[in-house]
Amino acid sequence: MDCYQFPRQKILCDNSHLSRELLQSLLERAFSASPPFTGYLKFAGDKCSLLFLFFFNGAPYAAGRFTDSKPVSYSIQDLGRQLVKLSDKPMTVSLCETDPVLLKSMLVFLQEEPAVKAPPSLLNFENIVQQISDAGANAMITLSRANDFNFFFFRDGIGAVAHYANQAYIRPEGMTIEEEVLLYAFQPGDKVIAYIFRDLITAMSEDSIRFDKESLYELLTVGYLDNRRRGNAETLPLPDGASKNRRSSDTNKTPMAAAIEGIEKLIKEEPKSPSAILSVESGPLQGERFTVTLPCTIGRKECDFVLDDRLISRRHAEIKIVEKRLVIEDLASTNGTKVNGKPVSKKQLTPSDLISIGPTSFRVSPA
Repeated sequence: MDCYQFPRQKILCDNSHLSRELLQSLLERAFSASPPFTGYLKFAGDKCSLLFLFFFNGAPYAAGRFTDSKPVSYSIQDLGRQLVKLSDKPMTVSLCETDPVLLKSMLVFLQEEPAVKAPPSLLNFENIVQQISDAGANAMITLSRANDFNFFFFRDGIGAVAHYANQAYIRPEGMTIEEEVLLYAFQPGDKVIAYIFRDLITAMSEDSIRFDKESLYELLTVGYLDNRRRGNAETLPLPDGASKNRRSSDTNKTPMAAAIEGIEKLIKEEPKSPSAILSVESGPLQGERFTVTLPCTIGRKECDFVLDDRLISRRHAEIKIVEKRLVIEDLASTNGTKVNGKPVSKKQLTPSDLISIGPTSFRVSPA
């Protein structure tokens, strides 16, 4: 049932059969914990669908869903409705306490679009890690292997924290986070997919302030709130303790919580890099889809998107934005670049255009 694995720290309830009694007990634990609870409830259901309800500093914060290898940002009310729809199917629930960095990492993964999504072997992955360091950037790298999702968090260009989904994985001693992420990305075994996040802005669910322990239990078991609550968020009082918790978090933050808030403030001023999706229609990677940051160089070596074939030049072509238009430019390659079967040196692209580089053909669309 629970075929996707995310990092866990202090496990308070582990994949137990979901019942109303257990849910009530877990909510009581989350709302009354001292110090205030930070972490998540995870509901695992049919077809490996996972639902998450996140708590920060003792109050509901946000929700999310992961299903069919896709993250979905949810409102808390969306989660309640979905949970009730699945109530006739067997489900499990877990309660996990986390540090603020892991909570932030999971929210980034569920709420943000990655700047890059591709196997490390097709990226100049070492160069990406080096770019994060050289730029002093805030970033997160997620590496998935065999449905395990592992988070590597960078602050000001320096690897700060690694969280592994595989609890049995033995971390190497004496390595920096930068060295660990490269080791994990290229170790033999199952295929690895890298997600590179450069925008770490996450949001509290707009409806989070509506819920105290009783109303949240009602939502998760009935799917909606009674008429007194439903649709009247502006007239609702704050949940018991929520005002105190959120105000005190401003004056009595843990060092890690303060660091996370500082990251959010800094990167809100950073513009998002444009991205594009490459949908491969022929060649060794046929059927694959990759999200890349623009500008994106394509070639056999030392490029953002690597195609390892002798017919492809070391630096073959570049996809970029020119005057708000998507353009491909051939970089004086030996065998040329074709668009819809015709050789080009530089051409504006539409999503229907078929680009051919060596044996690989693909279409480009905005991310």
